[in-house]
Parts: sequence; C-alpha cells; structure tokens
Amino acid sequence: MRLLPPLFPSRSAVPILTALTDDQLDIHGCQLLSEENVYSAHCNIKSKSTDDSKSTSSLPIRYPTLSAVPLSKAQTDALSDEFNAVYQSVMDSLGTKDARYIQQVYATVVYSEMTARILLAAAGRMPSKRSKTIVWLLGTSLLSFSKILNNMELGHNVMHGQYDWMQHPYLNSQTFDWDIVCPAPLWQHSHNYLHHTFTNIVERDHDVGYHLIRVTDEQLWAPSDRYNPLKTMILALGFEWAVAFHDIQISVDEYADSTEKHSILQQKSRALWAKILRQVGKDYGALPAGAGIALGRNSALSTLSGNIAANIVRNLWTWAVIFCGHLTEQAHIYTHLDDNESKGDWYVRQILGSSNIQGSHLFHILTGNLSHQIEHHIFPDMPAHRYASISSQVQVICSKYGLAYNTGRFGRQFRQVIDRIYYFSKPNEDELRAYTQEKPIAGNVKKEQRHSIPVRGLKKYIPQVVRQSLFYAK
Repeated sequence: MRLLPPLFPSRSAVPILTALTDDQLDIHGCQLLSEENVYSAHCNIKSKSTDDSKSTSSLPIRYPTLSAVPLSKAQTDALSDEFNAVYQSVMDSLGTKDARYIQQVYATVVYSEMTARILLAAAGRMPSKRSKTIVWLLGTSLLSFSKILNNMELGHNVMHGQYDWMQHPYLNSQTFDWDIVCPAPLWQHSHNYLHHTFTNIVERDHDVGYHLIRVTDEQLWAPSDRYNPLKTMILALGFEWAVAFHDIQISVDEYADSTEKHSILQQKSRALWAKILRQVGKDYGALPAGAGIALGRNSALSTLSGNIAANIVRNLWTWAVIFCGHLTEQAHIYTHLDDNESKGDWYVRQILGSSNIQGSHLFHILTGNLSHQIEHHIFPDMPAHRYASISSQVQVICSKYGLAYNTGRFGRQFRQVIDRIYYFSKPNEDELRAYTQEKPIAGNVKKEQRHSIPVRGLKKYIPQVVRQSLFYAK
C-alpha cells in the first residue's frame, strides 16, 4: 500500500501566453501593479534587515515574509491561465525523444556505477601508491557522478511522476526507488505532497529548516540556533539521513490524533529500517567484502573508502542544490495558507518561494534540473529536462505580473544561503527579550521533569526521531 496521497499535478488547456485585455486588468478596479509596489499594495510584509538605513522602497526587502498573495484575484486567475497553457503545450508534445532521454540517463547511471566499482576494487591491486591514488580518485569521482545522477536527474524526477506517461515497467513513480537510505514512499509523502503543496509556509512545509535550522524570523529563536552553521554542516554531510528520517518526524505530529497512528508509523519505520539495512549492507558490507574476497584486503578497503567518499560528495551536492533553490535572500516565506487559495495563488507562492541557479548544460543535468527550481515548483510533474526550454516564457509571465524571477550563478546563490543561515543564528534584541520572558522558571522545569521519562545511558545520544522510528519499527 502506498503511503502518500495523490500527487499535485498541473492541468490546463488554453492558448499559450494569451495577452491580458484592458477589461481583464481592470476587474474589481485592480490595475496590474509594477514590480516596485506589488508587495506593499496587496500583502502585509515583514523583513529582516541588517541595515535599516538601507531599507527604502526602492531596494528589495531582505528575507521577505508574506501573509497574503501580492496579486489580485483577477490577476492570479489570468496568470494561472497563461501558466496552464505553457504546461499543456509541453505535456502535449512529449514523445519518443523524452523517453529516450530518461532511458539514456538510466543507462549512464548503471554503466558509470559499474565502471566506478571496478576501478575502486582495482585500486587496491595497483603496484604503486601513486597509481593506487589515481585509480581510486577516478573510481570515487565516477561513483560520485553516478550517485548524483541517480539521486537528482533520475530518482527525484522519476518519483515525481514526470515519466509516468511512458508506462515504463520501472521508470515510474510507483515502482522506482533510488540509491539512498530513504524509501521512495516516505520521501514522496514529505516532498511531493507536503513540500510542493505547502511550499515555504512556516509549520506546514517541514522543509523550511528541516526541524533543525532557523531560516526565518517566523521561527522562534532559541539558544541552540547559535549553532546553526555547525548544524548545517552536519546536515549537509549526512543529508540523505536527514531526508530518510524527515517523514518519520513529520508523521509523529501529523498523525498525533489519529487512531491509526501506530500502524502508519510502524509501516513507515519498518520500511525505513529495511531500506537502511539494504543500503548500508550494500555500500559498506557486501561490495567491500566481495572485492576483498576476489582481490584481497586492500581492494576491500579501497572499495569501502570510495563508497563512503562518494556518498558524502552526493550528500553535499544535493544539500547545496536544494538549499540554493529555497533559501536565498529573496526566497519568500509565508506565514499561513489562504483557505481560499486558487491555482493562480499557488503559482505565485511557488515563484516567490523558489530560486534558480544559472550554469552549463552539464550543471543543469547534475542538479536534476533543480537549477530551474522555479519551473520545477510550478510544474513538478513536467519532465525536468524541458524546464530550460520554457524558462524564457516563465520569465516573461513573471515580468508581466511584477513577480521577481530570482536567478543567479551558483556562487552568488550559495553565498546568500550561508549568509541567511548565519544571520538567523543570532537573535535581535526583541527576539532575545521574548525568549528570556518566555523561558520557564526553574521550579516549573523541575515539575515538568518529574512527569517525564528521563532518557538514560547511550540512548540520550541518539536523536529523538531515531528513537521514535526504532520504537515504532518493533
């Protein structure tokens, strides 16, 4: 049984880029706003700025937070029609070339992994230290490439349902599983459904900080946030593990009042630990052991070290791409979901909450085309290799409605992410005062502790979500 609700597909069938008439623009007395005043006219907005003297109406607001969509109903409806037309034109044109593309990606993943593993095993038998190092670096680099391609352009996109139209036996969202410790159904629930439906809404989109890092002033500051840079480094190195346990952490709260909580979490936890055992067993057990049996102890060590290094490289790359797509300086955070949110409102929220990364064709492939994060968020089930072909159309529509199209080189976007993480690790005076006032007194802490079950021994060093998953997996 699948553990996720249906995907959130885009549907439309209207002519492409239909121009707005004057009557459409004047509905309800609402003129199309310019980029300079669109936010202030239609929404309440808060900002976090390091230099109040620079906060003028002519400058973009740093770390913007919105409480409403910054366009009128007439405008979002018209925008929705235009985006729906772009979507439908691409989906109607899908065919043999698109199928061949993803099959070539799959073949590249398979053959590059096989070659890499042969090189890693052979590295242990090289006659000199120099030749061993060269072969090991080649094998590790190729394996890193294979794992990145498997994770990004293949796994992420196939599991989004981008190629379900092919009706392929394994390149489809219902059967494909990728080469990381997170099972596909758990990721599809936390990502395909929750993240893409409630994008950048605090406390609804759990990818906003991953329950670990403070990235907006809508998240209350706590002393542990001082260690945001350190926590970010740990998250980046073990990103696949954070993704793996992410849905368990979400589901504990999501199903808190459900009578099926235990059975649902038991199913998810067992699936998670089964996948962890398979992945760990493969990369750190079976493959090194096989190389050792066939070629000796040195081959086992070169295979093991290469697998570890490739997984870390893949984790760092994936983390960087994901964070650059969601947490740049101008990525908007929302305070709540409008109960009457339309498809056009949803489009606007996706655009303002996403950031693109400029780069070469190979760069886009290695990011799984998530370098076109804006296009991905408005069309999550469109084959990602098509995003580049529609990016100019998306930019035209965004410009037409005064919506910022946030894009930049990787170095610029990455620097903004790091600045944001560091900035929100420090409280301002109001946040520090609020924390001090709300801090429970010593007597209350002791009273609460008397009614809680203390965690003793080695368990206190195990993250709570891991303990929860082990509990439900029994």
